Amino acid sequence: MTLAKFPFWRVVPSATGREGEYVLPVMPPATVGPEGAPHVMGGVALGAAIDAMELASDQPILWANIQFLSPTQHAEELAVSCEQCGGGQSVGQWMADISVNGRPTHRISAALGAREPSEQTIFAKAPSMPSPDDCDPAGGVRWGAPGTLQDQIDLRIASHDAEKGHNAVWTRNLSGFDNDAGWLAIVSDLFLGGHPASAGGSSLDATFRFIQPSAPGWVLTITEFAAFDRGVVHGSSKHFSESGDLLAISSQTGVLPRIRR
Repeated sequence: MTLAKFPFWRVVPSATGREGEYVLPVMPPATVGPEGAPHVMGGVALGAAIDAMELASDQPILWANIQFLSPTQHAEELAVSCEQCGGGQSVGQWMADISVNGRPTHRISAALGAREPSEQTIFAKAPSMPSPDDCDPAGGVRWGAPGTLQDQIDLRIASHDAEKGHNAVWTRNLSGFDNDAGWLAIVSDLFLGGHPASAGGSSLDATFRFIQPSAPGWVLTITEFAAFDRGVVHGSSKHFSESGDLLAISSQTGVLPRIRR
């Protein structure tokens, strides 16, 4: 197993030198998909967009929504372009576009910043769940070739009730990266794998709301699937640190796998 030595969702300034333009060099850990047909995981693209906007604004992410426009098979790099489109002195509204060889692949809306001083109040509490050491590793089919994203994550099932649409999993990145906004965006995109009827589907969009980071370690994700309707699935998740602190909130709409006729 090959582990990433550097956060694989981090962007670098574009060779164009233009303000707000960045590049994500696509490494195997950023990809999913079968051998010979890798594509950039949607959460990695969202993490790259967040990284680009934080660099361009010098402000922390508050929330971001990403639309998945077209595939990224065999992409060697993602071109990320971002700019502020509104807002005030404390909080700015931003937009970003991602493309592969000039072809649009993702569109992102976001807000970054903070209004200070402010006092933090967290209403959402982590439910009581078995510890990661008491949970079974996730099994099932592989969703990536060796060395890709699946090999970067330790994922364990804490609770699962397909009939009620509830799923709880512990995840941690095996490289020991911080649980920052980029990594949590990746974790949030494991949504479709949380129900047997949606596993193998494709995401239409994802919304990510960032509360706070945590040190390297386990993240508990509680997912509630709200509805299957018109061939798509809707649902939401909350992400907690191992100590029970709320880190992020996310939601997603995904297209269900085709039913074989």
